[in-house]
Amino acid sequence: MKKFWKALGLTALAAAVLPYRVEGDKDTGSLTVQALLWKLTEKPNADGGKDVTIKFLSFGKDEEDGLFTDDPEEAVLFADGDPEEAVIQHEAAVAEHEAAVAEHEAAVAEHEAAVAEHEAAVAEHEAAQEEAGEADFDPEL
Repeated sequence: MKKFWKALGLTALAAAVLPYRVEGDKDTGSLTVQALLWKLTEKPNADGGKDVTIKFLSFGKDEEDGLFTDDPEEAVLFADGDPEEAVIQHEAAVAEHEAAVAEHEAAVAEHEAAVAEHEAAVAEHEAAQEEAGEADFDPEL
């Protein structure tokens, strides 16, 4: 049991220390290496050298900085800056969806009618067949 706990501890330590993500940005020349407990960022500075930053227990807000903004001028709108066009596009999409739903409902109704017709034909076929009686069998067999 002692070996199991040692192996489990070493595995947890390796998972926390070994990097799981390495990202490089060719445009800026930056490199980011991330593990569960640390993050290393290497960026070129104005002098031509490299700035290296190491953060421990690095997770949370800095991961989401590029996703959100409070400045409406920086916000990317749905319709390239024209909110009225976004509403028109939405209404067109809703109308297209409603037409597809109506087409689907018509196909379902057609299918249900075909199923009902098939069930009626099966019932008619079963009613048309007679049950075999003793007179239908050859007594010599």
